[in-house]
Amino acid sequence: MTQFSRREALAFLSFVACAAGGGAAQAQDYPSKPVKLISPYAPGGATDIIARLIGQWLGDKLKAPFITENRGGGGANIGTEAALRSQADGYTLLLASTANAANATLYPKLRFNFLADSTPVGSIGVVPNVLVVHPDFPAKTLPEFIEVARNKTGAITMGLPGNGSPQHLAAALFGLMSKTEFLFVQYQGGGPVLKDLIGGHIQAAFASSVSSTANIKSGTLRALAVTSSARLSTLPEVPAIGEYVRGYEATNFYGLSAPKGTPPSIVAQLNQELNAALKDDAVIARLETLGIGPVAMSPSAFGEFLVSETNKWSDVIKSADIRME
Repeated sequence: MTQFSRREALAFLSFVACAAGGGAAQAQDYPSKPVKLISPYAPGGATDIIARLIGQWLGDKLKAPFITENRGGGGANIGTEAALRSQADGYTLLLASTANAANATLYPKLRFNFLADSTPVGSIGVVPNVLVVHPDFPAKTLPEFIEVARNKTGAITMGLPGNGSPQHLAAALFGLMSKTEFLFVQYQGGGPVLKDLIGGHIQAAFASSVSSTANIKSGTLRALAVTSSARLSTLPEVPAIGEYVRGYEATNFYGLSAPKGTPPSIVAQLNQELNAALKDDAVIARLETLGIGPVAMSPSAFGEFLVSETNKWSDVIKSADIRME
């Protein structure tokens, strides 16, 4: 897929902007039956946990069941298509993520257009990654790592949990912005990456902050930098990549979307309760155990964010020539 054009973006955002008002009578009757929240991944993972956590909150506040339905497969495309092809009445929602922004370019023959076919409801939060190396790696700081990488172009082995994954995108963006190249080694999941990195079979990795923090604190991995725009409270001594590579930021986001045409009054009602959840201490604590930094947005702000992320990762995927195998 090419970049979301300016004309398409303006049309998309103009529709989203109206979600803050109108249709009060319609919202008063919602929800009158169970709401389905589709998580486009298999049960048990982070997206499933997030969907159930937010679904429980919305169900309690709106007095109707919010039922999580796991529709995994196709790199999140199967569940996404099922959600976006549902009736636009507020009774089917999608747990959206970075995969939706990236897949628009990674999969050029999708039968849907995520931005054009969806209505943004609101943001949930973001998860950063961490650039980690084996303790024996000669670089102890990010500037030293960049220098080593430039001196050994394409020789440093970088483990990643899957082609086109958020970690792959973060690594590709880092390579483009720091003018470095690596030998990417793709694995089936983040666990095997960390296992081989700790074992010394690979030299570096972009790993989820959730899965890598314990190893960083125990000393079995050395953290050089985080991919968020600022340092993490859980790893305050580890700098952000942007402190040395100006403008760098790469996080995995989560949020709620609905089919295109979902009534603005319902979108506004869902957004209001979602943002209330992100101010609740218990919800915040649960999200933080998953490594998610809560980020509340209005529907229009989330819509702008989705356009920005889709275009950003489109540029990276094309520049780094990332292709699904």
